[in-house]
Amino acid sequence: MKSYVISFLLLPVLLWPAGCGRIEPEAAPAGETVISVGLPAEVKTTIGESADGRRKVYWADGDQVSLNGTASAALSGVGAGQNTAAFSFSGVFSAPFDLLYPASYYKDATTVTLPATQSCSGSAVVTPCACRVFSAGASAGMRHLCAIIGLSVLKDGSASTGRLTSVTFRGGSGEQVSGDFTIDYASGALSGSSSAQADLSTSLSLSEPLSVSSPLVVYLAVPAGIYNKGFTVSLSDDLGNTMTMKRSSAVTLTAGHLVLPSAFAFSPSPNSLELSLGELETGSLPFDGCTVTGRVVDNGGEPLEGVVVSDGLICTRTLMDGRFYLESELTGTRFIYLSTPSGYLPPVENGIPQFFKPVSSLSAVGGVLQCGDFVLNPVANPDDATVIFTADPQPRRHEAYYDNIAFMSLDCCDDLYRDLRETAGTVSGRQVYGVCLGDLVHNDPSLFSEYASGLATLGYPTFNVIGNHDYDTSASSDDAGAEPFESWFGPRNYSFNIGKLHFVILDNLIMKRSGSQLTGYDQGLTDEIWDWLRADLAQVSKSSTIMVCAHSPMFRLSNSSERSNSAAHGEDYGTLLRSFRAVHAWAGHTHATFNYVYPSSHRYKNVEVHTLSRSTGELWTNEYLSAGTPRGYTIVEVRGGVLSSWRFHPVKYQSGAFQGRKQPDYLWRDWTYSGGVAQLNSGGELGESYQMHLYPPGAYGDGYLYANVFLYDEKWDTPQFMLKGGSTSQMELVEDEERHDLADTEFRTFYKANNGSMKGDSSYTAKTTGYPCTLFRVAAPSSGSGTVTITDRFGNEYRQSISW
Repeated sequence: MKSYVISFLLLPVLLWPAGCGRIEPEAAPAGETVISVGLPAEVKTTIGESADGRRKVYWADGDQVSLNGTASAALSGVGAGQNTAAFSFSGVFSAPFDLLYPASYYKDATTVTLPATQSCSGSAVVTPCACRVFSAGASAGMRHLCAIIGLSVLKDGSASTGRLTSVTFRGGSGEQVSGDFTIDYASGALSGSSSAQADLSTSLSLSEPLSVSSPLVVYLAVPAGIYNKGFTVSLSDDLGNTMTMKRSSAVTLTAGHLVLPSAFAFSPSPNSLELSLGELETGSLPFDGCTVTGRVVDNGGEPLEGVVVSDGLICTRTLMDGRFYLESELTGTRFIYLSTPSGYLPPVENGIPQFFKPVSSLSAVGGVLQCGDFVLNPVANPDDATVIFTADPQPRRHEAYYDNIAFMSLDCCDDLYRDLRETAGTVSGRQVYGVCLGDLVHNDPSLFSEYASGLATLGYPTFNVIGNHDYDTSASSDDAGAEPFESWFGPRNYSFNIGKLHFVILDNLIMKRSGSQLTGYDQGLTDEIWDWLRADLAQVSKSSTIMVCAHSPMFRLSNSSERSNSAAHGEDYGTLLRSFRAVHAWAGHTHATFNYVYPSSHRYKNVEVHTLSRSTGELWTNEYLSAGTPRGYTIVEVRGGVLSSWRFHPVKYQSGAFQGRKQPDYLWRDWTYSGGVAQLNSGGELGESYQMHLYPPGAYGDGYLYANVFLYDEKWDTPQFMLKGGSTSQMELVEDEERHDLADTEFRTFYKANNGSMKGDSSYTAKTTGYPCTLFRVAAPSSGSGTVTITDRFGNEYRQSISW
């Protein structure tokens, strides 16, 4: 029988980064597993005196670790200052290995129980830690689950008090601090859901005398997180005296950090007294391994606490003084950057948010990189916002031979920017944001300057996703090919927050050489990006809504296949994201609209898919449609911090000259251009009322009237057709594999027949089948008129009439 010795280093109790080790086969008694835990010099269950800015912590007798739910034998005979110990278990275990300290907190495979009553004896304290090791030989790192509050309590010489018998902690907003929590072993994150009164407090039980001159120091472990209204600490003695100290304002208690309020005297009082946290002294926290430091402040210089900072692999939070300490390995690290918190914006240059600092621009002091200050600007009405999603503008240079077939892509981009600018100008009382879902350019990084110039005119910040056409095709590797993009827009993987929405920007295409160029790719996340995603989402409440934005679709595709089944780390990111309350997965890349709501029985029932068509029209001709959807973009409204609606907005401008010798007849286009502005054949300018395209009976060679409803998904009502002088009928969704949009087919057929470049290009077909996924039909007479009506999921009704 094979046995393992599992060796790793536990994370120091007062530090962020995890210690590392390996799981390797080793000779051991059959049927027995031994975990050898080597502690760095400043670690675990007994906290020593502060010396040289360090708090040394050691193992103690009685400590136990659980392995996949099985508790180890208790340690015994632990010597003073011992920072390594071997834990033994009965049985042999298979990966993955879930490790938890202390073992007594284990309830089941996904649940730990934090006690309502903690014990305290001198400097001993239980500091819960956990990790998951996926395979033998893999690196392991224990992650802290709780913050530690250390109270220094003196005797009030003027009051009659006894022995201190209890210290009780409560969150100011009724946060759960004890009882059952769901645990993510991989990220070390706890999620509580109990509102039972018994779970809203945790207490120390002790019996210790107090001294006027020498404070009694006691430690209390509490779940890490943001306490929006602070917390209270109530103390009692054996004479029945009580005293309550409170922190009135919001505070972030970071896992593995020691919080040391100023010493105070136990003075019985019916009133709550303010607990002075002051600043966390560097002498209280041993940042021995810190390689990067800096500060996050607002535009008035006030420190911002709890802001997430990353090096692209690990994440930490700022302390109360706004400072952060990263233990980054710095190997391959290009940026230190923020997850911009809700209610703030970083400086914006040319429409590009500056939430990052290149490592190459930082200087070191004593071997530690100094980031200086990240400055964030407050946003008015932070819970209300408008977010504009675009995809695949993908311009090419005017002289490119494939950009002279119909309309020039740079001209179409200028039309897009003009339309975006005007739309943003109609918004008042809330911040406008943009997200571009990749392919900012088309295999030409020199055009990033043109793209940035366009963003600079919009009047709002745009967060950018890297697409496969945004790489330097002459580069030798994925990372090298991304350097031009990063020099303009910063890191490829980052996050930010709007209201209660957490936006995650991901690079989900792994580029590789195809012949002599970096144009091939695999779908999914690299190991490094997956590690960063776990670290980022570990900072986010499971009750949050995640807006995950990538270039290529990450979940359901229009052909009903599931991308997460085959993408690198697809099952991993799918499992992680489905643990959140709601997920909206945004993408471009396909140049075709596709929206999907998973059924309630599906494992991804909390996920919705939003794949956008190309904002500047068909790829090679830049014509007015892309797989049946007009040039345009999606506008998302946020109210009260949550998603309230979204809608399609067509681009009405076409200012560039036609480049070919002859244009299509545009038999099926619903508008004409006058002075570069689309005028609907039914009257008025093209605008947001245009949410569908109708085709009369006979158009498709049959007796059906067709409607392409651009942004339809399963939560919309089914469109209804009312025949003038007749009855109302429900339309049916067309799911035939040969379905296509007739207007799109019209101009593609024309260019395939009349343009030399398109004639010889086998990849350019006269008809794009399988799209759109939003085509409906209903039987109709050979002549007549009527109206199609549809109501979206938000209660907005759209109508369009047609005569034939």
